Amino acid sequence: KRINDLNIRKAKIIAELEALDQEYEEFRGVKLRKNISIDNLKIEIKRFESMLKNMGNVNLRALEIYEGLEKEYNELLSRVEKLGLEKEDVLKMMYEIDSKKKISFMETFNELATNFKRIFASLTTKGEAYLELENEEEPFTAGLDIKVRLIGTKLLDIRSLSGGEKTLTALAFIFSIQEYKPASFYLLDEVDAALDKKNSEMLSKLINKYAQNAQYVLISHNDSVISEANQIYGVSMQQNGISKIV
Repeated sequence: KRINDLNIRKAKIIAELEALDQEYEEFRGVKLRKNISIDNLKIEIKRFESMLKNMGNVNLRALEIYEGLEKEYNELLSRVEKLGLEKEDVLKMMYEIDSKKKISFMETFNELATNFKRIFASLTTKGEAYLELENEEEPFTAGLDIKVRLIGTKLLDIRSLSGGEKTLTALAFIFSIQEYKPASFYLLDEVDAALDKKNSEMLSKLINKYAQNAQYVLISHNDSVISEANQIYGVSMQQNGISKIV
């Protein structure tokens, strides 16, 4: 019986030692303070107990709240990353659209510029004209200039030209667009009013050429233009103010 009691006591002591070892592991690495009295230790214990008391009650749901906030944060972070990728895709698509738009614009502009230069030369022998972009690198942020160089003069802006020269320049621009994207019907109202006889003849020949592929109705008082028409309708004003076909 005594041996049995000793074995039980031994097992109990071993269990207590194991429990102490586990508790010791929690404090492994803690620097021990030496040469401190029991009274000082008691004072420090009371101070720490007072600090713990002043902290107030512990929120038992703090861990649960933290986990909820952490989940929400991770979801927002994932959403931000997704939106970032979508933004990159949109910017890439916008860049591709802008690039295609610029290429299409420049192709159209170059063809119009070629047409304009050629048509202007067919309307007058006094000089040359061409189209110029204000900003070739960013054509959509600036405008378009029409430059004219007449014989014996420097390069002029269209605003510096005479009435007849402005008319020729404007007609050359209109016809350059018409050649690029033709229509089936055109109505021109006294576009030759400011032209001299020679330029009127050149204009009438050009319109006669275009009339092979489209219908042109031209209102004019100019004999040089009227003489090139396929059909002529005279209109006169009566005394009562009503126009009448002659």
